[in-house]
Amino acid sequence: MRRRVRGSAPDNFELNLTPLLDVVLQLITFFMMLVHFGTRIEGETRAVRLPVTAAALPAGDLGLDRLVVAVDREGRLLAEDQTRTGQAAASWWTDQAKLRREGRRILGGPGDELPTVVVIRADRDAAYGSVRKTLAQAQATGFAHFSLVVLREERP
Repeated sequence: MRRRVRGSAPDNFELNLTPLLDVVLQLITFFMMLVHFGTRIEGETRAVRLPVTAAALPAGDLGLDRLVVAVDREGRLLAEDQTRTGQAAASWWTDQAKLRREGRRILGGPGDELPTVVVIRADRDAAYGSVRKTLAQAQATGFAHFSLVVLREERP
């Protein structure tokens, strides 16, 4: 016969689930942040039909400062719900760079190169020269980070 010692631990075991629940909630939060719930593409317009390629990947760069523009099939710049060509497009790029530089000066950011990510949505029928001209105008004003948008499959 076993003798029971006074003050010994009880026979029932209690499992602490707090760390397990904490990890599960962190995983749920992590995956919710990764999932893209919307089907609308940023800066989408009917005037621009994006090229389709099998190698298209979702944008991984989620920069805070983004500027979304489009180039239609005639090579015109579509930004802020307006169409710009020639000198109007060049002055628009200059104005955008000036606004962002003023914001950086207030926040205390150094350098001439702007950290803004320029997202360009070019029509599949747009000439390469017009897209390159848009890139050159943006680069001339200080923008250095670009992302070109294409579709993985044709959308109806």
